[in-house]
Amino acid sequence: MVELSNSTGEAGLSLGTEVRVAASIIFGATCLIGVPGNSIVIWVILSKMKRRPSTVLLILNLAIADLVLLLTLPLWIYSINNGWVFGTFSCKVVAYLIYCNLYGSVFFITLMSVDRFMAVIYPIASQRWRTERSVCKVVPVVWALACLFAVPVSQLMVVQTIDGQRTCKDYKTGSKALQITSLVMETFIGFVIPLTVLAVCYAHVVRRVSQMTFKSKNRTEMLIASIVIAFVICWLPYHVCNVFKFASLLVDPRSDAFSKLGNVSEVASYITGAIAFFSSAINPLLYAFAVKSLRDGFRPPVMVKVFEQMAQSTKDEYPMERFNNTKVESIQDL
Repeated sequence: MVELSNSTGEAGLSLGTEVRVAASIIFGATCLIGVPGNSIVIWVILSKMKRRPSTVLLILNLAIADLVLLLTLPLWIYSINNGWVFGTFSCKVVAYLIYCNLYGSVFFITLMSVDRFMAVIYPIASQRWRTERSVCKVVPVVWALACLFAVPVSQLMVVQTIDGQRTCKDYKTGSKALQITSLVMETFIGFVIPLTVLAVCYAHVVRRVSQMTFKSKNRTEMLIASIVIAFVICWLPYHVCNVFKFASLLVDPRSDAFSKLGNVSEVASYITGAIAFFSSAINPLLYAFAVKSLRDGFRPPVMVKVFEQMAQSTKDEYPMERFNNTKVESIQDL
């Protein structure tokens, strides 16, 4: 878990300063890119689109989760460099809010992949439930689960004084059982299980698309696949860091191994946490890159067209392709 702190720990003052500066720069760039980008996505979908099919609704909720998450970054930047001065209650609330939206972001990316899987593999049958009404029933359930899984983090967060600075910190606080439970939930529910679902879905999608007669309309698959790839690249280092934290909880606190594992995880959590946050800023850029010009990609009419094409491809392209393939196979049988 990322820590809201400016402590140098046992890694030394020089290294701590360098890490804090690097993390602050990454956080600042992420905020400057992600807040306007996700705000534009939300505004375009809510104000410029009359119809909001399943794919677009999932993109909307993903953008909301990412935006709320990124709006907390100024607190992270301040606390990294000046310590946590906002009290214990705020520490718990901010951490809970962050993890609610982290889980929400991961869950909606996973649902987008499942949505594409159903559209490609079962195009006709899936149209019965891949509707705005059905997705509106699923979305509250996803948010409820995200809020539920974020509870252990709020229980762990406390304000501690480390190296003379107050720190909003969750690691090595509370019972060891609660720490292990929180880490296991975060890694498996927030990464391993979603990654497994993503891999299975896209293995089938890639195989199906490779069999299509017309392969020029795969932009939607490429766009969502790029979102998935960005998710893996941004979050993998963070969860590798969690493995070190988990290992440190299993060894004797008086041993050298405990000290070394703790030092590695303390330092690495700054940078890997900052990179993980960047995944919430990169999605609007990927939508913009879906068109030829990055500048044009952020124009509302162009973005509306991208979202409409994503929704329309599942409705028209795959059923027609399945119909054409079935027709060809029937002729060959004759």
